[in-house]
This record gives sequence, C-alpha cells and structure tokens, in this order.
Amino acid sequence: MNYKVTYGIETQNKECINAPNIGQVKHDTVLRAILGYGDNVRALVHGIEQPDHAIVPDGADIHLETRANTKAN
Repeated sequence: MNYKVTYGIETQNKECINAPNIGQVKHDTVLRAILGYGDNVRALVHGIEQPDHAIVPDGADIHLETRANTKAN
C-alpha cells in the first residue's frame, strides 16, 4: 500500500504493508521530523477533513494543514 503525505510545500511518499489510520499518520514521528508539523494539524483527503479513526485508502494524497486556533469561552 502506498500513500503520499503533504504539509506545506513538502511531500513524503510512504509505503507500508497494513493500511494505517489517519491518527497513526498524524502522529508518525518520522513524518513529523521530515515534514515539520506539530500537534495541531488536520488531515484532508480530496479536500474533506478525515477523522483519526478513518483508514487511509491505497494511493491516497493526504494533505496536512495547521488547524485554526479557536477562542476559548
């Protein structure tokens, strides 16, 4: 299974045997080091935000972007 992760202008291709879920991709320490993103990101596939438990489809392009800050009440 192959998928691509993009953060900003940086892209990293990944290959694995078992399909990970979005949460595993977001918390992957190797991807974090290579792409340079932090904890406050959201994952988009085809422009739609994905929940952490969603399985990554084969050949997916996952775009990570920094989540907007929200004002506390």
